[in-house]
Amino acid sequence: MNLNHRCLLLVCISTVSLTVGVGYAQVPNIASLGTVNSADYSRSFAPGALISIFGASLSSSTGQPAAFPLPKSLAGASVQLASSGEALPLWFVSPTQINAQLPYDVPPGPVQIRVATAAGNSNIDTITVAARAPKIFTLDQSGQGPGIATTSDYRVLSAANPAAPGQTIVLWINSMGATSGNPVAGQPAPGSDPGSLPSVITETVTATVYGMPAKVVFAGLSPGSTGLYQVNLQVPFAVITGPVSVRVTAGEISSQAYVTLPYRQLGLYYSLLGGKAVPGETWNGVSGATSALAYQHSDVSTWGTNGLNAWTNNTGLGSTYAAASGLATTLLNGNTIVYDNNGIETNTYGTFYNNANGAANSQKPGLSDLFSMSNYFPLVFAGHFHLAQSATVTTMIGYFDVLGQLNLPFDPNNPSVQYRMNIWSNSTGPLPRTTGGFVGDVFSSDTAAGTFGFSDTGVKLISSSAADAPKAIYRLTYRLASPLTLPAGDYWFSHDASVRPQPAPSPTGQSVTVQQLQQFISSQRWTPGEASRVFLYGVELSMKDSWNLPIPVTVRPDRPIEQH
Repeated sequence: MNLNHRCLLLVCISTVSLTVGVGYAQVPNIASLGTVNSADYSRSFAPGALISIFGASLSSSTGQPAAFPLPKSLAGASVQLASSGEALPLWFVSPTQINAQLPYDVPPGPVQIRVATAAGNSNIDTITVAARAPKIFTLDQSGQGPGIATTSDYRVLSAANPAAPGQTIVLWINSMGATSGNPVAGQPAPGSDPGSLPSVITETVTATVYGMPAKVVFAGLSPGSTGLYQVNLQVPFAVITGPVSVRVTAGEISSQAYVTLPYRQLGLYYSLLGGKAVPGETWNGVSGATSALAYQHSDVSTWGTNGLNAWTNNTGLGSTYAAASGLATTLLNGNTIVYDNNGIETNTYGTFYNNANGAANSQKPGLSDLFSMSNYFPLVFAGHFHLAQSATVTTMIGYFDVLGQLNLPFDPNNPSVQYRMNIWSNSTGPLPRTTGGFVGDVFSSDTAAGTFGFSDTGVKLISSSAADAPKAIYRLTYRLASPLTLPAGDYWFSHDASVRPQPAPSPTGQSVTVQQLQQFISSQRWTPGEASRVFLYGVELSMKDSWNLPIPVTVRPDRPIEQH
């Protein structure tokens, strides 16, 4: 962020218009309790804070500085510490409002503020300065609601540009107090010039987003500005989309409540079907003992009992899916294809993924995608594949759709994502041999060394409607550190995206704590009679004078309950 951007930010967020009768020759008058914190208009202050003073006849005209250092007199007005006469740096002056900065070395305790003009000195407003009083700037300048936050490259967060799990964002904050170094009020904070170290908060700074700890990467004065603090933090993983609460704590003092961030949960990972015939393979995608698709899950509250902790091929798919030969899968030995049921890599997929000017999309299984997230939503699909002869494999490829849910796109590069691939045998019957868990008995990327990568195949899922934009098909590649030899036979293959270190236990995989639910509800600002839209667990919820939950949500205690 350059100097002009920072100046514009501060002026915009701390300037409001008041209509007050002004007599330019009159002595300035500070309104009762008229000196406030510029971020939330509270009476909380810390050394170095940006303050706003409201009143009448505060200056002869409106003015603001063009560059640093900030002037201590502007449009005939100055703001002084009454005890010493020290003038404060000025960001903005007008007859009804002045924005100034407290010195970084002002001692905690009562501080007397006055405004001086050619007409004389104003009345004194006594404020109380604390060591720290962190306040997050907000977009509507009220001190509540959407906070002013940006991406690391200074794009303002909004509903159209929300924070994502694992993303590093910047919160813009006032009155965080003392820092390292010796910053001078009204002059640019260090850190923007080569070799210059930024001024950092000297106490521990922590943050929470949606009530969950967020890693603080940096907390201190924004280099090149004055009085403006920034806290760079890494957003935690949460299963929610909508405004979420954010708090910053410096030492033991927390920022104000009811400040929110726009947040969008990581979109769902969808695996794609294959439709190319493979010699010797007769299985297809319809339900039954010879289905080429099977799935399992460990969350009965979301997915029901079918497939609960045991593989099932009762997918519920109709006869249209007879053209599906399982999950789209390509196996390579070096550059030689040893298994291919999709034709994406060889451009032999025909119209399986292309339904331009065709019948309804529901009649085209190639335009379907299937949940495959073993730890986010604990459900995984596996696809059958047949090897007519023994094959050595050095690379495995699965295919996925980043836009399976348009309002929740999947970010393949998100740092919360951990990809997985597994191969099972079906020697004991038509389903994968293991009855529980997501780890293959023949192969698992959890235990076999290799390297994941992803890329756009250049192939699109094309709708029958010209109004629907084509959706990119991505490949997920796993290059094995050591070749794997698979004897001739039948196998099951899956690929999925894990977004937690360990699969969530089934009782809590689709549940929230009382505190999390409270945080979520309290972070939503709404007007009675008006409907609001938010997302919880990827499902849209609506609120209009009351909450409507279209899916069951288990609320569990914040901590274990003792039984007596």
